[in-house]
Amino acid sequence: MDYDLKSSVEPVVGLNFGAIATNTTTVGNIVDSKGFASLVLTLVTGTVTDGDYTLVVEHGDDSALSDAATVSTTDLIGGLPSFTADTDDNLAKAVGYVGKKRYVRASIVSANTTSGAFIGVVAIKGHAISKPTA
Repeated sequence: MDYDLKSSVEPVVGLNFGAIATNTTTVGNIVDSKGFASLVLTLVTGTVTDGDYTLVVEHGDDSALSDAATVSTTDLIGGLPSFTADTDDNLAKAVGYVGKKRYVRASIVSANTTSGAFIGVVAIKGHAISKPTA
């Protein structure tokens, strides 16, 4: 049995960690899944003072995601993570992406926000085609 997960995955920042203090869509970074057969997007919070936050996932074949489309629930494993004020401090929730597009982007939609929350997304590319990963 192989216990080495590190050589098969590559974590990247899917959405820069920071404060979200308005009702808006905070757009994440484009993740290139080339060389990997799976992807998990993990939404992570610090302090959530108020507001409601939902992960939105888009995918496409263009490196700038000019062809971005919202990912169908059939291309996700698990529901889209969301967080609510005062109950979801310092948590992590993940969703798996099983779609066939090369580029994926996670964004956060916030509502009912005045003070805000500290949130980010870590994208973990898995099942590397060539091991070990960098």
